[in-house]
Amino acid sequence: MKNIIKFILAFAITLNLSSCLKDKDLIGPDADGAISNIIEFGNVSAPTTGVTSTIPGYSLAFDIAPTGTLELKVQSVGAEKATEDIKVAVALNNSLLAKFNEENEEHYEPLPSSQYALGSMEATIKKGERTAIIPIALKPDQFTFDKPYALGFTITSSSAGQISANFSNIVINIGAKNPYDGTYDYSTSANTSLAPNKKSTVKLVTVGPNRVKLSPGLLASYSNEVFYNVDPATMAVTVECPSLGVQTPQDTRSKYDPATKTLTVFWKQGNGGRTFEETFVYIGPR
Repeated sequence: MKNIIKFILAFAITLNLSSCLKDKDLIGPDADGAISNIIEFGNVSAPTTGVTSTIPGYSLAFDIAPTGTLELKVQSVGAEKATEDIKVAVALNNSLLAKFNEENEEHYEPLPSSQYALGSMEATIKKGERTAIIPIALKPDQFTFDKPYALGFTITSSSAGQISANFSNIVINIGAKNPYDGTYDYSTSANTSLAPNKKSTVKLVTVGPNRVKLSPGLLASYSNEVFYNVDPATMAVTVECPSLGVQTPQDTRSKYDPATKTLTVFWKQGNGGRTFEETFVYIGPR
């Protein structure tokens, strides 16, 4: 009886090992039907969407200039680099925006066609390589700031490999950045109300040709919106704070120094009740 039990156990273990080996073969590179290359979009910036979004999203800002280039990256991912030239075709697909907006609580609208130009929408991932670029010509000096704009793209075909089910669509928010846009070391004076002698890192985000918005908000601490306007002729800076108001006439000491990329700003709440003295020193692009 003991011998029978031992035989049954040995048979079960052998069967289990055999099953595991077969499963391993099924997902391995040498398995029947295994795919060596998955074709997908590569990152054009840090992703702005989370795992709940079925369409990857990105955001790019371009210097306000007559020309700019969106470099749309397609790539082959897998255990091996491309074993042959892979021709990948991409199409503009702004119908993606509706679903993207719903999933991510955005309000993107298609970038007006007058503000970009499509060339060849095909790229070749060369044998032995992993990526290729499709350039999209942009006209950033024609961008407007009235709405958030984006472009959607879809990979439509590939001469080899399999098109990714998760990364064959992409939505890219496209905007402009003025000379004052960027990441800054932020500090307040001892005289500043609410947050004296504060030090932080903040972003100034383009909302107009010469206008930026403080992120994350008033004194880098509150949700109150604050806007700074730079006069490019005099470098004078004026402030807008819709929730608190700004006392007028505004302080003429507020200036932007283009040599050091520094904003020094003095302002008071609309009723004169609070004083704000702020300095922004440019670190780099946001």
